[in-house]
Amino acid sequence: MKKHLLSMVAVLLFGAVTANAQSFEFRYQGQPVADGGMIIIAAEENDYGELACETNHPNNPADGLMTVLLNGSSATLTAKLEVEYNTLNPTTLQWCMGGRCEAVSEALIKSNFPVGETELVQFEAIDIKQTGYLLAKLTISRALEAHTVYIQFTNGESAGVTNIHNITNADDAYYTLDGRRIEHPVKGIYIQNGHKFIAK
Repeated sequence: MKKHLLSMVAVLLFGAVTANAQSFEFRYQGQPVADGGMIIIAAEENDYGELACETNHPNNPADGLMTVLLNGSSATLTAKLEVEYNTLNPTTLQWCMGGRCEAVSEALIKSNFPVGETELVQFEAIDIKQTGYLLAKLTISRALEAHTVYIQFTNGESAGVTNIHNITNADDAYYTLDGRRIEHPVKGIYIQNGHKFIAK
């Protein structure tokens, strides 16, 4: 009886652990992004001379933002993109996922799509017309599991950042705690590659 009871407890514990296991995650530049983390991407000139922010650069899209299944080779995901703030005034604001591209003209877009092992997010603001920033919230769910990543596009302004541990920068540049890109840091606290950096 005791052995049978221990077996039942072991099965229940294994079931609880399995039920809570993460089945997919966000990755940016090959690194996992913490749930609720933020990616800050500064505007840069593209091949056409336009100011642009892109989660997945056309020259190397697989090095950008993507979802990765951690078990199994395919699944159906539900994605919800919410633009919370936007003063960039881009000519094109577009989101592509699951083989579909949609112009982002509304504050909220939902999409269901089948995915393989990985899926590119591909969110971009092209031909940015003014200084400012865009803050978007992307939530992807599979059954009862959901993960969120915040995307901030910046052109001279930022939403401000309160949790430096949840930031992944687009390159090796230095950023102030409010998200401004700095070429040559002076004395102070900065963010580089998602980590706190203290310049002395």
